[in-house]
Amino acid sequence: MIDNNEIERRLASALDAAAPDMLDELMAELELAEKQEPPMREKLSEDGQDRYRKPVFRNRPLRMLISAAAAFVMIVGGFSAWRNADQKVIALVDLDVNPSVELAINNKEKVVEARPVNEDGKAILAEMDLKGSDATVACNAIVGSMLMKGYLTSQSNSLLVSVSADDSSKGHAIEEKLSNGINAYLDDSAVAAAVMGQYVEGDDELEDFAEKNGISVGKACLIRKLLETGGRKMTEESLTALSTQELIILGQERNAMGGTMHGTANMGEYIGYDKALAAALSAAGLNSSQITDPEVEMDCENGAIIYEVEFRSGGQEYEYDVIASTGEIAGSEKDHDDDDYDDDDHDDDDHDEHGDHDHDD
Repeated sequence: MIDNNEIERRLASALDAAAPDMLDELMAELELAEKQEPPMREKLSEDGQDRYRKPVFRNRPLRMLISAAAAFVMIVGGFSAWRNADQKVIALVDLDVNPSVELAINNKEKVVEARPVNEDGKAILAEMDLKGSDATVACNAIVGSMLMKGYLTSQSNSLLVSVSADDSSKGHAIEEKLSNGINAYLDDSAVAAAVMGQYVEGDDELEDFAEKNGISVGKACLIRKLLETGGRKMTEESLTALSTQELIILGQERNAMGGTMHGTANMGEYIGYDKALAAALSAAGLNSSQITDPEVEMDCENGAIIYEVEFRSGGQEYEYDVIASTGEIAGSEKDHDDDDYDDDDHDDDDHDEHGDHDHDD
């Protein structure tokens, strides 16, 4: 079946091919006919009465043809211009749970195109024709499908909404509107969801990274934001391996939001900061009264969420990586505490005393 675009293309091609030659011929004939026609009014004498009539142009069908063709070109051209304006994309919207879907929308905030970013995204869009739909309605339809298909649950309750646009103020406004709309829609569901919205300053490097890793530009943007928080363990590779839920949890914990946030990502499977510190103290053979300056920070290493635990005790600085979901120790380091000790003899003696104590334990 030929679609509207193909019809317009063929019409335009036919007009381009035929119009110049036809126009030259028609105009030549018209010019000749004009010279042969009588004055605009001709006085006739009949039965002693004067009558006036307009001259009859012998090429009247040709004039009608040109007028009709001109009108047709104007109509088709006008429709084409309207259609092109209606199809012009002003913003891209990424929706990420595990399925990832991208919507292209126009200045009326209608969907011009919907495409899956990954295989699960194909399953979501397979039953939908969103073209021409209002962007908010389309987003809610996608989220509803994610709920029904079990991608969005009370355990995996996080949704990332990312908007990129040439006009940043317009992009921010669309992001806020869509995030608020999705949150309002989810309020009526059984899932206490977390909706994280962000505006994306797109660039070639970010788009290349997203394409290379088979993820949305929105997800790539969140990974970039997380890297900018200074986590010592995280890398592009380790963050790319995480789910949207895990990335949003890290975003919450490391203050990498920078947009709209509704709700809280479910952290039920993680042991929490207090238990992570307790696990590290147990591994070190110490209790809370024997340490100073405890710090616990959520990080990512080798594709897993960890708690990075640090504290000082007895001239030593301890570091432990605790797997967030199990409490197991993934790695540890122990060094001299440079803040408390120097190279004088007193400090060496004190260090030896604490070193012997640690060895005995």
